[in-house]
Amino acid sequence: MENLHFDVSSGLKSVLGSELITDNEVAVFELVKNSFDANARRVHLFFGINQIVIADDGIGMSYEDIRTKWLFVAYSSKRNARRPSDFRDEIADRRHFAGSKGIGRFSSDRLGTIIQIQTRPKAESSGPVHSITVNWTLFDNDHQEHFDTIPVEYAPQSTGFELPAGVPNLTHGTVITIQETRQQWDREKILRLKSALAKLINPFGVATDGFRITIYAPAELKGDQAEKMQAERRNEEISPNTIVNGDVGNFIFSTLQEKTTFIEVRIDETGNYIESTLTDRGELIYRIREPNDFPLLSNSKFQCQVFFLNASAKMTFARRMGVPSVQFGSVFLFRNGFRVFPIGEEGDDWFGMDRRKQQGYARFLGTRDVIGRIDVSGADADFQESSSRDTGLIQTPAVAQLRRCFREQCLIRLERYVVPVTFVDREDKNTGDVSRLLTDPGRARVAAAVAKLVDNEGVELLEYSKRLIGILNERSAQFENSLASLRAIAEKSKDSALFQNIEEAEKRFEELRRSEETARRQADEERKAKEEAQARAAAAEAATTRISGQLDEERKRNLFLASVTNLDTETILNLHHQVTIYAVDIQQQIENFFVKISGKTTVAAKDIIDALERISLLNRRVMGISKFATKANFRLESEKIEANLAEYVEQYITDVASDFLFGPMTIGVVNDGKGSKQKFKPIDVSIVVDNLVANAKKANATRIDFEITHPDKDSVYMRISDNGRGFHSQIDDLDRIFEKGFTMTDGSGLGLYHVRHVLGEMKGTIEAARNDPKRGSSFLIRISR
Repeated sequence: MENLHFDVSSGLKSVLGSELITDNEVAVFELVKNSFDANARRVHLFFGINQIVIADDGIGMSYEDIRTKWLFVAYSSKRNARRPSDFRDEIADRRHFAGSKGIGRFSSDRLGTIIQIQTRPKAESSGPVHSITVNWTLFDNDHQEHFDTIPVEYAPQSTGFELPAGVPNLTHGTVITIQETRQQWDREKILRLKSALAKLINPFGVATDGFRITIYAPAELKGDQAEKMQAERRNEEISPNTIVNGDVGNFIFSTLQEKTTFIEVRIDETGNYIESTLTDRGELIYRIREPNDFPLLSNSKFQCQVFFLNASAKMTFARRMGVPSVQFGSVFLFRNGFRVFPIGEEGDDWFGMDRRKQQGYARFLGTRDVIGRIDVSGADADFQESSSRDTGLIQTPAVAQLRRCFREQCLIRLERYVVPVTFVDREDKNTGDVSRLLTDPGRARVAAAVAKLVDNEGVELLEYSKRLIGILNERSAQFENSLASLRAIAEKSKDSALFQNIEEAEKRFEELRRSEETARRQADEERKAKEEAQARAAAAEAATTRISGQLDEERKRNLFLASVTNLDTETILNLHHQVTIYAVDIQQQIENFFVKISGKTTVAAKDIIDALERISLLNRRVMGISKFATKANFRLESEKIEANLAEYVEQYITDVASDFLFGPMTIGVVNDGKGSKQKFKPIDVSIVVDNLVANAKKANATRIDFEITHPDKDSVYMRISDNGRGFHSQIDDLDRIFEKGFTMTDGSGLGLYHVRHVLGEMKGTIEAARNDPKRGSSFLIRISR
């Protein structure tokens, strides 16, 4: 028997190089990965004329390393290597490598025809620099030649590293110089590479791995300066993706955290539990813990962060990154700190999000709706990239669990908050803060979403938003339904204070219901008596010829009703009916407060403020009725009417509010006339308008303007501006002016709080802004149908 051996043609170079690595950006990725695996802190990418230089400060290679490892095709010292502990072990405890096939060095063939490698190991920092030069064209002359017969030049350099100007000097590490590049790297190509490298690096890599990439391109310095000057002239923030020279980084994730809803999921250090935190525009909504049902991921250090991109977040993204979010990509996968290509690229659906979204457009999130990253660590047996580097991970049981974990723990959890909380409010998509959730309907939706999540024995509620999840106003339409959600949350979190607040709220609600029933009964009795008296008067008038004496008596008794009839009797009686309800309710609130404080020597300021706030709101409604009682051309048989809201506001300002002005102040109103009918409470509209006008008068304004527009058929916008002294300079966060009791004047601090409350009941929000120049104040009201 004769033993035979494989012969290797020099054509293997192309098979493992330019034919396997089919993309120039991927070729650069492979070389940068080598720097990462060499424990480099910094990588410098230099672009010159027909030249690319990649320099790192990693551990470098000795002469023996070059001869027995780098020149040994398909051999990788990374497969079984475990280097001694260094700074990175302490910072990131990184146990795995970005690459381990031993063929990444051939990616340089894709970039240029000649490669020079200068390297010096960290242990020999005072010794010579080892230099080898490979001419890839020699491998293509004759494929009949044996691979190992093609010469590779070696020469030691006693003068140290030879580096282009602008690249910092190195004491150890590796410098790869690619000459006679196969393409010209112009500004557009380098910017595209920089953007791709930003997605290659773990978004938290700089902080956790201490790994940075810096680009130097002297020919593009003038172009960078021109971009900066244009941004200054436009008074805009410069996008990092429009500047060639400088550090490469994923800056967008930290920016998005304050602008949109995102979820963070991680498997803890023990591998036994999954911890999830959902945050909405800077406000923590919940933090939970549950058993880990993905055993193959227990030691993978699985972490996931996914952002929902509403309209506001997409605008922020495009402004900061210089490209629309859909072109940037979706959810990226990082294995051992480096990106797995092309997962997350535009058009890639490795996680099946778009296929799922086709089943229910309004119920599911797709690749255009989210952006994020997944981090895993592991050996090739679990997470192995394909050799071509452009088809993602090879399917393994661990990869299957990775996909399922992302879908169930990250994507679906985010959907179960965004869909019922954000999607139902058409205007919330345009809002970069949680102002629309601070209304009672918004808070009720948040509580319901969290309650549904924790309705599972395995889920432990560790933390939740006390700002958004709490007792609603007893008059809110969502109050009763919200109590069930709050009870579930209180039970899961073992929050005794919330339990007590729920019980007190239920008592107040029951008292309120009884007082309203009493008020309505009394008002109904008075109305019935007046209607009967009116009927008797009409009957007496018809029988005037028979019983003139009785007729005179009836007319004397109902003289007021006769005059009311001339002013639309039914309208006035209905308005009086509402006044009676509110008046009785005010009296009941006062009596309830007396009962609560009786026998106490001290009363908490909060209890007093809460009681006065409820009385104040009811009183404002009475005042509202008194203003339009003689002018209302509608029948207020209940609190709500169905009419054109914009026209109603315009007519209320013109025909009612203007009549109650005193002093040198005028009101202007403009309506685009595109409104349609919807249900609303006229009394609440008066509260909103009257409070804004009153605030303008207090600020010494001589004019206030209301501009009403309809951006779409289901929305009403009102922009209110005045020429008063504006907001106090000490108010950093203007959202505070809507808090109960907040004031910088001698007022009660309840007016704007009531405005936000009643707008919340109308599916609306209000936000404040300072006018430019710094005189006067502005408000924007958004109301959805």
